Amino acid sequence: MKPLRRLSGIFTALGLLCLLSGCGTHEDVLFDTPFATVSDKSKLQTSMTVDKEGNNVLTELCVSVNASRNKFTEPIVIEYDMILGDGLKEGVDFKLQASTASPLTFEPGTYDLPVRILWLKNPDFDGSKDNSLRIRLKSSSLEGMVMGYPGPGEVRREFSFLKK
Repeated sequence: MKPLRRLSGIFTALGLLCLLSGCGTHEDVLFDTPFATVSDKSKLQTSMTVDKEGNNVLTELCVSVNASRNKFTEPIVIEYDMILGDGLKEGVDFKLQASTASPLTFEPGTYDLPVRILWLKNPDFDGSKDNSLRIRLKSSSLEGMVMGYPGPGEVRREFSFLKK
């Protein structure tokens, strides 16, 4: 019984040593390139389906800028495009809240701004057409700012809606 208890103690001590030795090796990964992203309010999704029967349904996107304080001393202006499928028409299927239209101006210390879209019921809705709306980040006034996460995939550069 005593050798088993001693062996258990040795394994516990070795486990703790392994666990503690890994604590000092973690380093925060920081982006040194400023970038802007678009997602839903929860910052989890990059697409959403909208019910064609919904009327006066408000959706809100979140455009975020990520820039270090030494680069974010002046306002940053982000432009985005609205790319419509042939089945949607602004003013009939949806309305963009004017105060959230492109361009968006981020004052120093403001890192998130909304884009609000009010979805409308269209009695002439044609489900056979392309009923998509894409919000695509276009450009920034900050030199060197990347649209989407840095890297070749341009992840979170665009948000897509599909009305069906």
